[in-house]
Amino acid sequence: MNFKSTSTVEESLITQAIDRDFLQYAKQYDIHDLARQVDSDAVNLIKEIKAILDNTALDDSECFLRIDDIVKAFYNHNLDTSRHWELE
Repeated sequence: MNFKSTSTVEESLITQAIDRDFLQYAKQYDIHDLARQVDSDAVNLIKEIKAILDNTALDDSECFLRIDDIVKAFYNHNLDTSRHWELE
């Protein structure tokens, strides 16, 4: 693991302790279960985006309403986007 040269010794030791604790915690989970959950979350987001694209009530020629709703869907799933910084 690379540490920034500006890190203090205390920060480096804390980071190492957190890494060890996280690794022990993560080992309790089956990697296949985690992969299925990620796939499920991705499919749900895609379904939401498709519903937004199919929504005839969002009918502006520049698609600003659809774009806003898609960006909101990303944020609702805790995914950052460089667009619409004001939502952060």
